[in-house]
Amino acid sequence: MDQIGFVRKANGENIELEVRRVSGCGGGCSTCSSNCEVAPHIVTLPNELNAKVGDFVEIKGNTKNILKYTFIVYMVPFVLFIIGIVLGNMVFKDMGISSYEILSFLMGVVFLGLSFIVVKLIDKRIEKKRETSISVVRIL
Repeated sequence: MDQIGFVRKANGENIELEVRRVSGCGGGCSTCSSNCEVAPHIVTLPNELNAKVGDFVEIKGNTKNILKYTFIVYMVPFVLFIIGIVLGNMVFKDMGISSYEILSFLMGVVFLGLSFIVVKLIDKRIEKKRETSISVVRIL
């Protein structure tokens, strides 16, 4: 994933980039009749190359980290949701509760809520390690 970013702000060790998103339909916007606007995405990255405001920079994504973070964001909630349902099903069924399916689903929802806390904690740990999925490669 190589893209071009425009430096909007440069403060100390970080820069704020404006990156144009690639449209989901292929980018033939001049011939497209759906009038969809592709809003720019704002990204804050370490300023390792001493870029200045107004510079265009090339940014590159680390595919391994992007896939790892995507897996965390999507699979941790899904897995905990399923675990909550299965666990709730076993517990409430053994307790002899007649509406154990509904309670199992609600327990899955509780586990889903907890999963977002887990994902946030993982995100903070990754941030402390300063492990990024995108980096500035060069100034254009």
